[in-house]
Amino acid sequence: MDTKVIYVERDKHYLEFNDLFEEYASDLPEEVRSKVVGQLFELPYFHGFICFVNNQPAACAVCYESFSTYRSMKLLNVHDFMVSERYRGIGLGKILLNGIEQYCNANEYLKITLEVNNNNTVAKKLYQSCGFEDYQVEQKDLNHWQKYLV
Repeated sequence: MDTKVIYVERDKHYLEFNDLFEEYASDLPEEVRSKVVGQLFELPYFHGFICFVNNQPAACAVCYESFSTYRSMKLLNVHDFMVSERYRGIGLGKILLNGIEQYCNANEYLKITLEVNNNNTVAKKLYQSCGFEDYQVEQKDLNHWQKYLV
């Protein structure tokens, strides 16, 4: 099995990324799903990654760049992460995460962050196997709050 992880170039990888995202977001309404990738590609802080198997798109990640004012360094948040159903169970999640980590190391990022639902045991096992930790355990007094505007 020949695998490679590429950083998405907006002018080259739209169709592959869109096809994977369509599968990932199949439960979203078509009018939302059809616009997402085009809008992502317009965001200056968007970073996308695709994992190919034998030159076929098999997995992808939607990431956003942020900045740590405490450490004066960039960080990357993995917002959406998916392995196509036809490629699950062969280790592509780990390959994709390793590719993202290599990109971050090469570009001097402080850390990679992500969120995972507590009941998603498969994803949690993957993330732990790649060295991710639940940082709220370490920083017990830190809470994440939000306010929806729409």
